[in-house]
Amino acid sequence: MLWMKSEEELIEDILEGDYDSFEVLLRPYRQMILNIGYRMTGSHEEAREISQEALIKIFKHLRSFKQGQSLKNWIYATVINCSYDHLRKKIKEAQIVENQQRTWAANDRINPEKQFLNQEITKKIYYCLQVLSPREKAVFILRDAEGFSIKEAAKILRCSPLSIRTHLSRARRKIRNQFLKIYPMEEWEVKG
Repeated sequence: MLWMKSEEELIEDILEGDYDSFEVLLRPYRQMILNIGYRMTGSHEEAREISQEALIKIFKHLRSFKQGQSLKNWIYATVINCSYDHLRKKIKEAQIVENQQRTWAANDRINPEKQFLNQEITKKIYYCLQVLSPREKAVFILRDAEGFSIKEAAKILRCSPLSIRTHLSRARRKIRNQFLKIYPMEEWEVKG
């Protein structure tokens, strides 16, 4: 039974031509792949494109995966790289913001229950992510949204822990400044 095999066994089966094992291997990671694409772009449609591209790259380059490495980290790195590629193709920053605003507006019409304060703040934070460079965005998402350690994020992004700390500090500062600029604190004061 495929679902009872280890990741190593599934990878061996895939490399020997058993393509059904690929679905089983990636099943636990599919939502994570989609989430990273969404967090990098703010668009469900673009997240699906990034996910599709990432799955193709994972399949194509599975032979280069080194046994003993973390498959999860290798997949994260692939998805982040696909996200970078996708973002590089975008022509203007304004298009990113516009697409994200349309997605949020559509989500709000479909799911009116998403009006709770935490979700509104989360949306605003993700809106503020657009001021970050792709590297800062990736570091912020891996560290603060996904909960990876500095060391794990450094491995995924193939850079030093010091670089992660620097980009994370810069990203947090930019997000805080952008948040306060767009959404002044007076909005959040309790009236009574």
